[in-house]
Amino acid sequence: MPLVSLGGIVKLERINHIFGRPAWFLGVQTYREQQLNIVDTCAWVMPEKYTDKLAQSVNYQYLVLLEGSNWGLTCESLVNAVKINKSQVNWRSQAGKRPWLAGVVKEQMCGILHVQALVEMLNAGLGCQDSIG
Repeated sequence: MPLVSLGGIVKLERINHIFGRPAWFLGVQTYREQQLNIVDTCAWVMPEKYTDKLAQSVNYQYLVLLEGSNWGLTCESLVNAVKINKSQVNWRSQAGKRPWLAGVVKEQMCGILHVQALVEMLNAGLGCQDSIG
């Protein structure tokens, strides 16, 4: 995620579960008098591979907040920020089936999030494999 799109990092604490939401929606957590919507990142990004066994082995510790929203992506651990030159990114020319993916950095084996598109999808209740529009 580009640092300019990072809304903050919060320790994952007490989750209030809400029924009737998609499987990737874990619930809400209060933070600074605000309700944060918690996304099960594994379930959202790779629902086809997210088995019950994998779900039981995941140990989320943090919420990575998406700037300008009340959404947080769960993660197990934090890694140092890495400076990546634009030339290192294979930028996507069209949004395609993954509008939330701005590009890929092969050297670090990671994707660069298009946070605004991701927030739009989450606000619409869409999962990774759903399309917007």
